[in-house]
Amino acid sequence: MTALARIAIASLALLAAGCGPRPPDKPVPVTEPADNCTTSEECELVDACCGCNAGGRKLAIRKDAVAGFVASYQERCRGQMCPQMISQHPSCDAEAICGNRNRCRVAPHMQHQ
Repeated sequence: MTALARIAIASLALLAAGCGPRPPDKPVPVTEPADNCTTSEECELVDACCGCNAGGRKLAIRKDAVAGFVASYQERCRGQMCPQMISQHPSCDAEAICGNRNRCRVAPHMQHQ
């Protein structure tokens, strides 16, 4: 397993941490963007609260969820301070693919699994 793959897995684990089961009648909060997919063409990279030009990183989500994810920026990122620096995070030089378990994920360019 490459270092980038370990970072991606660790990032997903951190996102999932603390997320318990939800009642079926409640919608999934915007903080958990839709990432299920069948092809890489369904996935797109989006800025996390702090984008790559502000010390942050990118996330991979379904293209049809991008508008809602971007619109929820104020709520999702309330109180987040972004450093004024270019990020060296591996996601900043990557692409969105449909990876294992049919989930959009960030991967180094030209890696298709």
